Amino acid sequence: MESVAVVAAPETTLLRGGAATATGHHRRHNEDAFVCGPTWFAVADGMGGHQAGDVASRLAVDLLHRAPPADSVDDVLAIVERANSHLRDWARRDGATGMGTTLVATTPLADGVAVVSIGDSRCYHLTGGSLTLVTHDHSHVQELVDLGRVAPGDAPGHPLRHIVTRSLGVDAVARPDLWVLRPPVGRLLLCSDGLNAELSSRTIGRVLCGVHDPQAAAERLVGLALRGAARDNLTALVVDSRGGVA
Repeated sequence: MESVAVVAAPETTLLRGGAATATGHHRRHNEDAFVCGPTWFAVADGMGGHQAGDVASRLAVDLLHRAPPADSVDDVLAIVERANSHLRDWARRDGATGMGTTLVATTPLADGVAVVSIGDSRCYHLTGGSLTLVTHDHSHVQELVDLGRVAPGDAPGHPLRHIVTRSLGVDAVARPDLWVLRPPVGRLLLCSDGLNAELSSRTIGRVLCGVHDPQAAAERLVGLALRGAARDNLTALVVDSRGGVA
């Protein structure tokens, strides 16, 4: 299991984050990638085969790592679109047809914290001791759940659970969802679907409430997921705003 802790610049809304990732028990390679501050925090889950998936997720988070702070939601969307174009240009040059990645990211704004998502990597929000799911999966199974054809409890084990309906680098124009969380923000968890496939919301909430250091919380979540089948790569990135756990 790889991990990293970062302390963000004091002028930002987000103070610190910690991340951990693991290949899991059934995959030979880890196609997840993450960036942990100081301005952008993100998790990407690559697709399109081993080399292409590795490259897609890494290209996306590397671009965010170099991206300037965002002043508005338009800036956030523009940076995501830039990442989308960057991946498509790389795929055309190298013949990596079908290369893409999910992306869930957060960055501070003057009036709160932006959360942007495309694909089925998730953002959970802990505030007031209550855990909520911020993002909505862009996946075939989620569409079936929304239509009432699949029960929410059956989604994690559905045979088509890995089919995403939106991703970065595949379409000419990215179609991310975006939210702005107003202060006090509390704590966020960004994760690839390999993590939430193994852990219930109750377990995730218990760890986020009980483990106050974000690095230790990320490592605890990945460690618990590895006790299960861990069929996929899995990544947890925990981000605290001012005041830490709320």
